[in-house]
Amino acid sequence: MKILFTLLLGLALSLPSSALAAQKNVVASVFPVWLLLREVTRDVPDVTVGLLLPAGTGCPHDYAMTPQDRRTLARADVLVMNGLGLESFLGEPKKIRDLVKPGAALIDVSRNVDGLIEEEGHEGHGHGANPHIFASPSMMAQMAVSLAAQLSETDRENAALYEAGGKRASAAFSELAEECAAAGERLGHKGVVTQHDIFGYLVRDMGLRVDGLIQPHEGQEPSAREMLDLVRLIRGKGTAAVVTEPQYPARTGQTLAEETGVPCIELDPVATGPEDAPMDYYEKVMRENMRTLEERLGR
Repeated sequence: MKILFTLLLGLALSLPSSALAAQKNVVASVFPVWLLLREVTRDVPDVTVGLLLPAGTGCPHDYAMTPQDRRTLARADVLVMNGLGLESFLGEPKKIRDLVKPGAALIDVSRNVDGLIEEEGHEGHGHGANPHIFASPSMMAQMAVSLAAQLSETDRENAALYEAGGKRASAAFSELAEECAAAGERLGHKGVVTQHDIFGYLVRDMGLRVDGLIQPHEGQEPSAREMLDLVRLIRGKGTAAVVTEPQYPARTGQTLAEETGVPCIELDPVATGPEDAPMDYYEKVMRENMRTLEERLGR
């Protein structure tokens, strides 16, 4: 009996290491991609979802990797990226492959996504397209399908589960995009000046227009002359509001709004969030954005 107990105990102790070996470690580069990845993989067994950059980092324009980041990448079986140059801190594709474990899969969720906004001289990203696709529910719907398809390529055994997760997520984001479009109709297709280009896709979802940017180049405050040009632009185009975001100080936007007499509105592009964000975090934030716009611009 003692021998049998010892054998059973040995078998039980061996199970965690076997289970651990079977786990697929899938790492998202940034917070909004992590939200998407969690939803698409929600029902897939033996998948551990991780986040590379801290949830509060925001757009990683000038991010420098830490030793902990490198250790996280070295353990990744799959690295899921936004793409379009957003993760420029990782370097070129060949360099990225040197950071992850041998044989790891690299997934770019911008792959096969339509409707990119091309921008001339998009500084800091090395690409002509605006990389902030995550700030748009309609783009997130496409990203969900792209992510599911690429995950299926890396794990054929669970392909049906990834595809189901992608369809579920895409349907939820598409519904959200329809709500955005309906809100935009009620707002009358007004124009806004935004803090930088992160809101380009969301503004398009809502049928609004971007009249100008406070910071065409990330982190560079406008000069006195540029502020004067923005004041003239707002008055000339009948811009309805100045839009800031919680990830950056709103002082310049507030000054511009006071000078022109238009409201200064804070919207959240979901570039950052809490480490314990609930599964419906993205939807809640976007619906709050819609509510804010309707309250401030719907009069």
